[in-house]
Amino acid sequence: MGIFDGVLLAADVDGTLLNSRSELTAPVRDALASFTARGGLFTVATGRSFTGFAALRPSVPLSAPAILSNGAYIYDYAAGRELHAEWLSGPFEAALADIRARFPRLGTELHWPGRVCILDRNRWNDAHMRAVQCEFEEIGDPRQAPPPWLKLLFVDEPETLLEVAGYAIPRWGQHFSFFFSGKCLLEMQNAGIDKSAGVSALADLLPVAKKNVYTAGDAGNDLGMLRAYESFAPASGTEEARAAASHVVPGCDEDAMAAAVAFLEKRYGG
Repeated sequence: MGIFDGVLLAADVDGTLLNSRSELTAPVRDALASFTARGGLFTVATGRSFTGFAALRPSVPLSAPAILSNGAYIYDYAAGRELHAEWLSGPFEAALADIRARFPRLGTELHWPGRVCILDRNRWNDAHMRAVQCEFEEIGDPRQAPPPWLKLLFVDEPETLLEVAGYAIPRWGQHFSFFFSGKCLLEMQNAGIDKSAGVSALADLLPVAKKNVYTAGDAGNDLGMLRAYESFAPASGTEEARAAASHVVPGCDEDAMAAAVAFLEKRYGG
C-alpha cells in the first residue's frame, strides 16, 4: 500500500506538464515517478489529440488512461484500447460551413483518434503541427474526410480568432463549446464536453472518489477542471487559470508539477 493509493492527478500538457520549451524536465519526471511508485494515478488531460500526443507519450510516466482532445477521448495505453469517445454531433457540418464562409482564410483542423486533416492551411497550422510533432493530411473539402470528428480546431492569429469566437458563439453556442487552448488555437466541441467532463468520466471508470481527484492547468481549456476539483495552476498560466485554481504553484519553467506533487506529499504523507 502506498500513500497515494486511490489518488488521481490529471495535468494539462503544454504550459503545465511541459516547460515553455516543450520539455519534460528531470525534476518533474522524477516527482511523477515517485508519485506513481507510491500508488498515485497520474494522467494527462490535454487538448492534444491521440495523434498530437503520440510523440510525447513514451516520455510521460502515465499510470492511468489518458484524457485527450479536451475530454472527448479517453485511451488506455496500458491495455491498448479506447475507453470513451464523444463525437461531434448536431449541426457541426453547417457550423463549419458557416464559419469558413465568414472567415475564408481561417486555418481549420479536423481531428479524429490517429488522424488530423487540415482545411485552408495557413502558417499557424504549420506551427501547431511542428509543435506537437504531428503528421497531417491537407484536404480541400471536408467531404474528403467523412465525419463525425472528435473536435474542430481553428488556428490563426489571436485577433482573428477573437473575431471568430465573437461570430460563432452567438450563432452556434447552444450546440457547441468554443474555447481557447492557446492564443492561436480556438477549439470547437460538443456543448458540455471539456476536460472536466473527461476527468469525471475517468474517475468513474477507475473509480476514484472526487475528494481524491486533483487537476492542473494553465489556460482557457483548463478552467472547467480547475474549478471542479482541487487544482493547481502554474504562475506562468493565464490570469483566469490562476484565479480558477485552488493553488498557484511555480511556473512551468520552474517545474510546476514537481511542486504540485510536493504539495500532495505533505497532504497524504502526514
